[in-house]
Amino acid sequence: MRISTNMTYNKNMTFLQRANTKLDSSTTRYNTGLKFDTAGEDPSGMSSKLKYDASIANYKQYATNAGLAADTMAEEETALDSMWTSLSSAHTRLIQAVDSTNDTTSRDALAEDLMQLRDQLCDLMNTQNAEGEYIFSGARSHVTTMQKTSDGHYTCQADGQARVVQVAPSVTVQISDSGLNIFENCDLAKTISMTGDTNDVYGMISNYGDYDELYSTWYDPTGNRANTLTLNVTADDKFTITAPDGATVLASGEVASDGSIQALGMNFSIADGKTGQARTIAVTMEKPQKGNILNELTDYIDTLRDGTITTEELSDMMAQAQVSVKNAMDHYDMYRGRVGSRENEVDNVINSDTALKNIKTTSRANICEVDAFEAASDIVKDQQALQVARSVFSSINGSSLFDYI
Repeated sequence: MRISTNMTYNKNMTFLQRANTKLDSSTTRYNTGLKFDTAGEDPSGMSSKLKYDASIANYKQYATNAGLAADTMAEEETALDSMWTSLSSAHTRLIQAVDSTNDTTSRDALAEDLMQLRDQLCDLMNTQNAEGEYIFSGARSHVTTMQKTSDGHYTCQADGQARVVQVAPSVTVQISDSGLNIFENCDLAKTISMTGDTNDVYGMISNYGDYDELYSTWYDPTGNRANTLTLNVTADDKFTITAPDGATVLASGEVASDGSIQALGMNFSIADGKTGQARTIAVTMEKPQKGNILNELTDYIDTLRDGTITTEELSDMMAQAQVSVKNAMDHYDMYRGRVGSRENEVDNVINSDTALKNIKTTSRANICEVDAFEAASDIVKDQQALQVARSVFSSINGSSLFDYI
């Protein structure tokens, strides 16, 4: 085998380049914190890294969605809470309105207070988020939820749809409620109507607790029978109230000295001087209605400002108003509870997402990230190896084969 000085030079140059490349790789791993940069270095490891990268990116998006959901629901809960407070104030004003000592000025003042509360309610129903979207308009978030019409009443422009976001791989959360479901679906106070010998007789519900018991027992929502009670008054001022079946007597007694009949949560007032007459009156339990409390408040305000309304009519309307407003308070509170439940769910999901993302981040680090101390140690070792290689190269490069002859 023939050996030349050039061969010795090339061989040592190769060793020197390898030592330099190894040091460069160690430095790169230390600076990037990664064991490999390309799939060629570790195909299996790169495949796992890409899967973990995608999963971690998804969980970051889930966290963003959950944060958006939490903010939106906090706005809705705050708005509903403020609505409940406004309705509570309106309920108090309606109780005051029943006071028989109120004069026209007092009633006008109460009407003005109710108008301010109604307008405040409307403003809350049209709550907007930071992006200018109406949070109670459903998918039509660009349109006003409640719109005032030319006759002074209000119409809901929401579409009834709820907005949802995905906050986990298999979990979606509703982040808003449509005003069509909340504001247009409040149970209104039940009413009765009378036909027959009703001249000089005014009928109203005076105790909704007792009337509700009667209603739940005898009202037929299927319409298979008439939901009509029969009030019979004899000439000697005795009365009976018969059930819709025409046979069951639900109440009986005598007409009071002031011409009133109170039974089953209802009150029938016979005008002065009109007692002592035989009468048969059909009292219909009207179908339950749902509506918008803004429109109901508008009607109650008009009633308070009506100087021609009788005491019985005012008492009847204010009693209905109190029940309708209380029902609206309960209805809004139900939705507020639902929002709170969803907020709690989102909090749990956020905690779960954070934990899972951390686990996947740790797993990815185990696969593709280097230990900083180990990487630093490798740099030191490779630097020393390079220095030795350079020293050896320098020594060998300064000699020739003639030195060995």
